Order: sequence, then structure tokens, then C-alpha cells
Amino acid sequence: MGRRVTLVAVLVAVGAVLIPTSANAIPAFARKYGVACSACHTNWPRLNRFGIAFRDNGYRMNRERDNPVTQSPGYWPIAFRSTVGYEYNSNTLTPVAPTASNPLGLATTSTGTFGFQGLDILTAGAIGEQIGFLLVVEAQLASANFNTNAPQGGDLESAWVVFTRLFETPYLNIRVGKGALNDLPNDQHRSYQLTQSYGIYFFQAPGSAITYSPGDNYGGVEIFGHNELDNFRYSVALLNGSDASVPWWSGTVVSNPTVWGHLQYYALTGGDFLASIEPGVFGASGWQPTKGLTTQGAPAPCDPSTGNNCVSGTGSAMANFYRIGGELHLQFLSAVNPLTLDGAVEFGSDSAPLIVGGNGILGQNADGSPTRDAHWLGGYVELSYTPNPDWTFAFLYNRVVMLQQGSSDYSPATGNYTGYDFLVRYNIAFSSRASAAFQAEFSQASTTLVQGSLPPGMGPPQGTSVLLAIDFAY
Repeated sequence: MGRRVTLVAVLVAVGAVLIPTSANAIPAFARKYGVACSACHTNWPRLNRFGIAFRDNGYRMNRERDNPVTQSPGYWPIAFRSTVGYEYNSNTLTPVAPTASNPLGLATTSTGTFGFQGLDILTAGAIGEQIGFLLVVEAQLASANFNTNAPQGGDLESAWVVFTRLFETPYLNIRVGKGALNDLPNDQHRSYQLTQSYGIYFFQAPGSAITYSPGDNYGGVEIFGHNELDNFRYSVALLNGSDASVPWWSGTVVSNPTVWGHLQYYALTGGDFLASIEPGVFGASGWQPTKGLTTQGAPAPCDPSTGNNCVSGTGSAMANFYRIGGELHLQFLSAVNPLTLDGAVEFGSDSAPLIVGGNGILGQNADGSPTRDAHWLGGYVELSYTPNPDWTFAFLYNRVVMLQQGSSDYSPATGNYTGYDFLVRYNIAFSSRASAAFQAEFSQASTTLVQGSLPPGMGPPQGTSVLLAIDFAY
């Protein structure tokens, strides 16, 4: 189990740098209404306040061109997004076979490739007076992600329908289907960063069997609302908390249920220096099975931590995990072309039965003693500046630390994560027809390994990425 945790930690450190972040930008909306993409985006793909209100209204501006019957038969709300260019990646302390010249069996690996990163096919819009929809297809590609990762599998990433302004009030809207959470502190799918994510969205405690990550897409139902000015917002969602990654579900009415909640308030200050302030609180609580029936003829018993050899629909002995956090967003100088400071902190807890010890058994340490609850604290700070619709400069810093390991088999610092990212983004084209931006980005990330995995005095492995690319949508 120690080797398994070590490998997972290495992959987290590397993956935190290399993971592609799908983001939604739909120029078809600009074509439909005859406006520039800047109407909804501070700098695409990030939404401004008008863009958030447009999304919340089911992709409607509440004018005569909303409904499909008012559109030209030639109009079709389809958009495509991909990124092409050059990416360099380097990873330190990579385990290799020892040699006479390298007795420790550790090396630095590096690759530099020309290529592309993914392909999203998006369509969204209004179906009727109070009905909207979104479909996002991630194309199956044999050589995506600049040839540095495994081939990208195709998937219907998002598919949902939203019913807006029920009982004629903006406080009651219902979204049903699969997709990203509507109201993360910062939308992972509309992030400027292409080589690093918001760390707390994907962090998992060492040995934890939890697979829920708020930055992923999940099936469920969401109830959300806002006032007429869209500056007070709430969101509550009931999700299948593991349907994105675990191939078996619990035997409950809602499989592996997870409840998400978010509350925000946005206010213009009227000042020349601090233009707006937006605080918020968020959290999630979920349940995941720790027992299950074994598939007939399986070579080994059901493993609840992975779902291997388990019969879907037989998961039982549900154990709880929860997350709770706060956020603050400040805009300086201007609400239109702002200098923005975003920050969020989150506390996470996974109950003892969900922790895999060094012997590979759920809820048990290598010495046979029971595991305990795992606690961690993390957050991020992002500073971005958009002096005009063409330019954006951004810096992101991530940090997550373990407060209490769930298993005594892991050293106190195992799993601690640090990452940062610098980028410059320049819009080459930004119109009602299409968008294209040049992006130069540098990022680094590292995750502390199990004590003893590396020789004394050697720090955690570090992944570095440099991206020079054109990000475009049509």
C-alpha cells in the first residue's frame, strides 16, 4: 500500500500541472444576439456579471430574439473549442531503474511537444419561455494534450435542462441532468489557467476512498436562485457524488449521495479604488459505501475503496465526508476592466471508515488498529488584471496541508500540495463570430510523498509546465 500511495502522490504532483481544464465559451450566443463576446466575458472564458445573469436566465436576454422560432433557419447554436501550440513539461525525482551512475534511481524527465489540447463541442440555448439547456461533448482523441498524456476518451461531459423563474420568481430555478456545479467560488470550467487547476477542487487526503471533487461534472438536481439584480445568489444541489469515477454505486435511493450548497452576495461599493466586493460560503456533505457484495467468480473480494470486483447497487455501510469553506472576491479600479483578487479556503474531513491504511484495507492501519478521521485545510489566491478586453495577466497560488492523517501509516506531511501559475493572455480575435487568444503560461506543482519514499534531505517531486498556445473557439 505504501508504494500505491507513493505512486498516487507522484501522479497528483504531475497531474496538477498537466491536467487540462475544459472551459465553456459559446460564440454562437454572440452571433445570435449580434453582440461581441465581451458582452458576457471580462476576458473569455471568464464571465462578467452580465454573463452570469444571462446563464442564470437559461441563456436568455428576455427579449424578442430568445426563442428558437424567432431565429433564422440557418442559425445553429454550435461552438467548438480547442488549444493548439507548444507545451514543455519537466518532472523531478522520477523513479527509474538504478544504475552505477544513478544509484538512487531518481531522474528528471522532460518533454517538449507541438500539438493540441482537447476538443469541446458545445451547444446551449433556450428551448422555450422558461427552459434552457446545455450539451458539451468532449471528443475522443488519440493524441490530445500535446502528446504528453494518455489518449483522451470521448464523453458527453454535460447534458442538462434548466427551468427558470418558476412561479414567476428568479429565486426558484431547477436544473436537472449532468454538468459542472453552477456556483463554485471560481468556475473551474471557465478558468484562465490551462495547465493548473484550483487545488482544493480536486484534493484527496492520502488513503481516502472519496472520489467526489467539486471541479468535476456530476449527475443530479440543483435548485438555485437570485434576486432581480443577480447580486444575491444561492445554490443547493443533490448529486450522485461518485458517478464520474467509481464504477459501482451504493444501494440507496440516490447513489453515493452528496449535497452541495453555496451562498454569495455581490455589491458595488461606488468607490474609485475598490469597485466591488463579493463574499460567500460553500460546503458539501456526502456518503460513500464501505461494504459491498463481490461479483460472482471474481478473483478477489469486493474492494470498496476502488469498486473493483464489487456488484453495482450493493454498496452499504455508508460513511460520511464533508467540506466547508469561505470565499472573497474583490475588484479594484473598475468593475468593467478590473484588477481582481479572488480567494477561497476550505476545510475537509473524511471519516475513518473511508481511509485505506498501509495494508490496503479500508478502515484499518497496517498494524491492525483502526484508522481515524482525516482532516485537511487548503485554499487558493488568484490575482488577475484585465486592463482592456484584449489583455489579461493572472497569477494563481494553491496550498493544501494535512491537519490530521487518517492512517498512522502516513507521515504528517504526506499529501501536502503546493502549486502556482503565471499567465499572459492576449485576444487576437474577439468578435460576435469567434474568439482566439494567445496564451503564455508557466506553472509548477509539488506533492509531499510518504516519509521514506525519497532519500533524506530531498524535497517533494516537482512538475513544471510551460505553455505557448492559441486558445480558440468558434
